[in-house]
Amino acid sequence: MRPEWEIPADDFWTRFSPDRFNHGLRLPNLNTVQVILPLRDMKEVESIVPMRRNTLAYFISRITTLDGQPVFADNEIEMLKLDPRLLKIGQKFAYRENYVYLLESVTDIFDEFMITGGLGELGAFFAFGRDENERKCMALYIPPIIEQHGADLVIMDGIHRDYIIKNTGMVINAVVVKNVTTPFPCSFHTWDELVVISLNEKPKDINERYFDLRKNLFRDLKFLGIDG
Repeated sequence: MRPEWEIPADDFWTRFSPDRFNHGLRLPNLNTVQVILPLRDMKEVESIVPMRRNTLAYFISRITTLDGQPVFADNEIEMLKLDPRLLKIGQKFAYRENYVYLLESVTDIFDEFMITGGLGELGAFFAFGRDENERKCMALYIPPIIEQHGADLVIMDGIHRDYIIKNTGMVINAVVVKNVTTPFPCSFHTWDELVVISLNEKPKDINERYFDLRKNLFRDLKFLGIDG
């Protein structure tokens, strides 16, 4: 378990009113949810509900920088199939344990559901189930989030998923946020500058993990409870 990623359900409903994203969906009783956490931290998935486009746009619009600046409040989003080789990166490293976990474990989550396709074909959905402490929990799964800055498409979240699909020569579902004007927190680089290391080699200083990081502009994904 990673407590730093958990959001108590009451706090989550304060941030994101269920009335704003539950319209037209058939979600389980949200009053029974005790905690929101990343999908990878769920022990058992009991139900999956696809997100509507406006629901996904609502969540994306609420993302801010670490210093509280809104980033995507008025931006159009689009779900596209992309060749990851066309994307730029701001992160210096991919962590071997992270992409091995994605390869070996993520598709197992859907064994009880009639969902076809692999990691590159997943859309946006809610997952409901239990964690290892038997608490009722909810997770948001969002495909890799890509920011458009001029002619550049830059990975904001989901570098390990993109790395896997890039290396298999396939395309991936991605959420593209168009015409972002808030500066990206890193400089843009190409895949050939990415280095694969183990988590025990991960630099402790966050500035060493990204190209020319401006930490105050880092997107606060913990606010959504997602961990790409």
